[in-house]
Amino acid sequence: MFPPAKAALFGLVFALSASTAFAQQATVPFDMSGERGPTVETKPAASDDGTPAVETKVPEKKAEVPDVAARRYIIPATTLMLEGEAASHSFPVYLTPQQAAAATSINLGYSNAVVVAPEVSGLTVIVNDVTVGETPVQSPEGTKDMRFELPAGLLRPGVNRVTFNAVQRHRTDCTIRSTYDLWTALDPARTYLTVSRDTSGRLLTTDDIAAIGVGPDGRTRFTMIVPEMGQPITTNALMRLSQGLALMAKMPNQTFDVVDTLPVTGGAGELHVMVGTAADLSPLLPGLPSSASVSAVATFVDAPAGDRKIFVVSGPDWPSIEGAVEGMVSPIDRPLGVTREALSVRQRNAAEMPLLSGATTLRLASLGVRTAEFSGRRLRTGFDVGIPSDFFAGAYGEATLLLDAAYSAEVQPGSHVDIYVNGNIASTVPITSRNGGIFRHLPIRVTMRHFRPGPNRIDIETVLMTAADKVCAPGSSASEEPRFALFDTSEFRMPRFARIAQLPNLAALSGTGFPYSRAVDPIALYLDRLDTDTLSSSATFLGKMAVSSGRALQVRPESSALAIGERDALLFGTISQLPPLVLAQTHIEAESASSWGGAGGDAGQGATQDALNEWQSRVRGGSWRGQFSAFEAWLQETFDISLSSLRLLPGEEAPVTPDDASRFLVAQGDSPGRTAVWTVVSAPTGADLRAGMNAVAQDARWQQLDGYITLESKDVEALDTRAVSRTRFVATQPWTFANLRLIAANWLSSNILAYAMIFCVLSILLGIATSGLLRRFGRPV
Repeated sequence: MFPPAKAALFGLVFALSASTAFAQQATVPFDMSGERGPTVETKPAASDDGTPAVETKVPEKKAEVPDVAARRYIIPATTLMLEGEAASHSFPVYLTPQQAAAATSINLGYSNAVVVAPEVSGLTVIVNDVTVGETPVQSPEGTKDMRFELPAGLLRPGVNRVTFNAVQRHRTDCTIRSTYDLWTALDPARTYLTVSRDTSGRLLTTDDIAAIGVGPDGRTRFTMIVPEMGQPITTNALMRLSQGLALMAKMPNQTFDVVDTLPVTGGAGELHVMVGTAADLSPLLPGLPSSASVSAVATFVDAPAGDRKIFVVSGPDWPSIEGAVEGMVSPIDRPLGVTREALSVRQRNAAEMPLLSGATTLRLASLGVRTAEFSGRRLRTGFDVGIPSDFFAGAYGEATLLLDAAYSAEVQPGSHVDIYVNGNIASTVPITSRNGGIFRHLPIRVTMRHFRPGPNRIDIETVLMTAADKVCAPGSSASEEPRFALFDTSEFRMPRFARIAQLPNLAALSGTGFPYSRAVDPIALYLDRLDTDTLSSSATFLGKMAVSSGRALQVRPESSALAIGERDALLFGTISQLPPLVLAQTHIEAESASSWGGAGGDAGQGATQDALNEWQSRVRGGSWRGQFSAFEAWLQETFDISLSSLRLLPGEEAPVTPDDASRFLVAQGDSPGRTAVWTVVSAPTGADLRAGMNAVAQDARWQQLDGYITLESKDVEALDTRAVSRTRFVATQPWTFANLRLIAANWLSSNILAYAMIFCVLSILLGIATSGLLRRFGRPV
C-alpha cells in the first residue's frame, strides 16, 4: 500500500503518460501501407517562376491506373541501376504525331539502397532537356510509384530524349568504398509514358513501325504469322522482311517469332505481322484489303478481335510479296558503297555515336557529356564511340583524352582520374597538387587494346580524397560545395590507326556485321528445317546483323549445306543436322553432333574430365608442366607478355566440345578454300536454339560475341568466348605505305619473338654492310 500522497503522485504520472501515448497514437496511426499496397505520388512539373511542385499522396487503389495497352515503356532493359553518387541514363522514345499529342504524364517506379540518405539524395526526370519532376530518393523498403504531369507541347513526333538523373549520398560513411553501396533501381515495368487509349494512338502507317517501343521487360517482339511458313518459297521474303522491320525499329533487344496461327492478344512493345498470299490470309483476316488479290499490299489493318492493328504484307503470289517487302526495305537500306559516319543512335542511348574511321578529334559536348560540378567523392561519366570492323591497333595504339577540369584546394594528393574502355581500366592520372588546380587540355593517353569493332564505351571516373571525408562529421555529406568540375570542352582524339580486317572475328560480326555487311553477292543461307524454332532464330539473328550493319543483307536460301561451296554463308540448325564438313571448318568437335545435349554422353564426358582434373592436380606440383604454367602466369602478371606472342607461327584453333552447361553457340570459320566465311548458329535442340538466340539477341550479350566461337549458358550472364590463334587478313583499304607501316607496327607488337629476330637479322646485316664499307675505304675493321 502506498501513502496517500505517493498514490496521488503515481496516479498523476500514469494519467500523463497515458494521455501522451494516446496523443502519439492519434498523431501517427498504425502503418497499414504494407496492407494497402504501394502509394502513388503525383507531382506536377515545377512552374517557370521556380515555385516548388505540390506533392499529393493517395492510396494506389484510389489512383487512376491507365490501361497497359496505353503505356509507352521507356527503358529497353530488364532493369536499370543508377549507381554511385551521381548517375545519369538517357533513352530515346520514338512517338507518332498522335502519341506525342496524347501523352499526359510520365510514371516512374523505383527503389533504392537502405544506406542512401533521403534528405540529401534526389531523383530527377528530364524530357527533351526540360525537368518534369524531382523527388527525394526514399524507397528502401520496396518500389515506389511516382507520376509527373507533362507540360503541353513538350513531346514531339519522332525521337524524344528521356533522362533519369540520380544524386545519392551515404547516410553514415564518407569513404570511397561506401559510394559503391549507393544505388537506385528503376523498374522498367513501372516506368512509362501514359498515352490516352483511342484509335489516334495506334500505328497507322509503315513510318509508325519505329514507334513500336519496348514492353514491360524492356524487349521488342515481332510476331510474324505465316500460314505457309513450311514452304521453301517463303524463306527469302521472311528473312528480308525481318531485317527491314529491325532497321525501322532499331531497338536494342529485338526478337522475332515466326508462327503459323494468329495470337489472340498482343502487348506493349509487340507487333503482329501477317505474311502470306491473299488466298491464305482471307479466311484469317476479314479486314484484308480486296486489292491484295490482284496486287501487293503492305499496310495496317484491324485485328479480327480487339482494337489493335496488324501489319499485313500480302499479294496474289509470293513473287509479288517479295516485291512488297523490297518496296519497304529499299527506302531505308544503305547502299553498299556508302560509308557510314555514325552507328545507330537508338541502339544504346539518345546521343549520337560517331564512327571513327581514322584520325578524329571530338569535343565531349558533341558526345553527350555536359559540364558538371561535383561535390561528392567519386564521379563517373562517359560516352560512346564506334570503331570500324577493320580496326587493327590493339597492340600498340594510343588514343588521347584532352581533359578540361578543375578541382578545389580541399582535394588531397592520392586522388586520381581513371579512364575505362569497355569496363577495362586503360589509364590513370594522379592528382598531386595540394592547392587546387585547373587542367587545360591535360593529355591522358588511353591504350587501345580494349577497343573492339562496333560500339565502345569510354568512362571517366574521378576519385576525390579530402580531409573532411576522413573525419566524416555528421552532416558533412550534405555539403553542396563543389570539389571537382568536368568541362564539356574536353576533347577525345583518336589517332590514325591500321586498317585491315581479320577473320574469323565474331566481335566484328556483332559490332558492324562484318564480313557480311560488305558482301556484293547474296549470302548463302542454310536452315536445317523450316519450323518455328529455326525460322525464328534465323530471323532474330539477321535482324541483329541488319542493325549492326546499317543495311539489310541479301541472302539466298540453300537446301543443302554441301552446296554452298566457296561463298559466304550463314548456317542455322541443331548440331546433329549439320554436316561434319561444316563442323570441322568452324572448329566444332565432330563428336558434339551426338554427345552435346545427350544425358549419357554428357555424364561420361563429365566423369572423364573430373578424373583428368584430379590427376592433373596430383602431378602438377612436381612436374615440369606445373613449373612451366607457373612461369607463364608470372610472365603475364609481371610483364604483360603471353607465350602466344612469343611464337613464330600461329597454331591451329583447338576444336571445341560444348560442355553440359552450354545451350547455344555461334562459331565462325573459313570455307574449305579459305576464300569465304562460314558462320554457324547451333544448339542441341530446336527449343534451345530459339531460347539461346533470344538470350544472345539482348544488347548486353550481343556485344560480348568475340573470338572464333562463343558459347551461351542459360544460368550464366557472361558468354564463354574462345580467342583466335590463326587469323586470315583481308584487305579493306587501298594499299598505301602509311597503312602498311601501321599494320607492321601492330603485328610486330603482337609477335615479340618475330620482332626480336628481325631486329637481330637487321643488326647483323648492318654490321656486315658497315664492315664492307670500311674495308672499301681502306680502313681496318
